[in-house]
Amino acid sequence: MASTGPRMGLSRLAPLTTNPMAIDARFHLLAAAAYQDLVAGGTVLEADGHGDKLIALRDGRYLKLFRRKRLLSSALMWPYARRFHVNAGALRARGVRTVATERLLRIPHIRRTAVIYRPLPGETLRTCLRKAADRGTLLRELGSFLAALHRRGVYFRSLHFGNVIVAAQGEFGLIDVADLELRDHPLGPRQVTRNLRHLMRYAEDWALVRAGAREFCAGYAAAGGTLPATLVMLLAAAVSADADPVSDSSTCADTTSG
Repeated sequence: MASTGPRMGLSRLAPLTTNPMAIDARFHLLAAAAYQDLVAGGTVLEADGHGDKLIALRDGRYLKLFRRKRLLSSALMWPYARRFHVNAGALRARGVRTVATERLLRIPHIRRTAVIYRPLPGETLRTCLRKAADRGTLLRELGSFLAALHRRGVYFRSLHFGNVIVAAQGEFGLIDVADLELRDHPLGPRQVTRNLRHLMRYAEDWALVRAGAREFCAGYAAAGGTLPATLVMLLAAAVSADADPVSDSSTCADTTSG
C-alpha cells in the first residue's frame, strides 16, 4: 500500500493516559420516532436475520446495534454496547488507536442497545494486503503492533485482518472492540498463543501470515515480543517450505531467538 508519509514504528504506542473507568457509560433512551430520524438517509453496512447491526449515518458517524441473544446472560448486566464503549476508551488510554465513541443508546421498541461512534480513518489490513506490492513490510509491522498490544496486556478476541485498520501514515488500530480483555500485565505465552491462533480461523488471513512468516516473526521480536514455541514451529515450517535453500537459510526461529 502506498504511504503518504514515513511509517510510524508500530511498536511505539502512545503513552498511557486517562483512567478508562472514568468514561461516561450511561445509556440514553431513544424513542421510536427519534430512532427513525437518526437512521434516515443512512446506509446499512451489516445485518443478519435478526435485523440491522451496523449503520453508517448520514453525518458520517456509525451506529452499532447489539442484540441480547439469551434472556439470561452477562449482557443483561454488562451490555455489549457498554463493553464496546468502555473498551474503546481503555484502548485509547493504553495508546491504541481505535474508534471514538460518543453516546450509548437504549432502544426499547427494537430491543437493542447501541453505540454511536466516529469510525477510525484508514483501510482494513486485509484490503491493504490484497493491494500491497510489499506485503512483507506490512506483516513485519503487524508483528510489531501485536507484540506491543500483548505487552500492554491487550487480549483482542476479535483479531482478524478485517478488524485491524491501517491509516494513511501507516499506523495500525483496532475496530469492533466489544470482545476484548485488558490486563494490568503483559500476556503470557498461553494467552499469546490463543490470541494469534485466532488468525487461523480465517483461511485468507492465515495464508498471508504463512507467506510472510519471516517478516511477521521479525516484527514481533523487534518490538520486544517473544513468540511461544508452538507458534514458532508453525511459522518456521511455513518459512522452510517457501525458502530458497541456496540463497536464504534463515528461519522464523532465527528471528525470535535471544
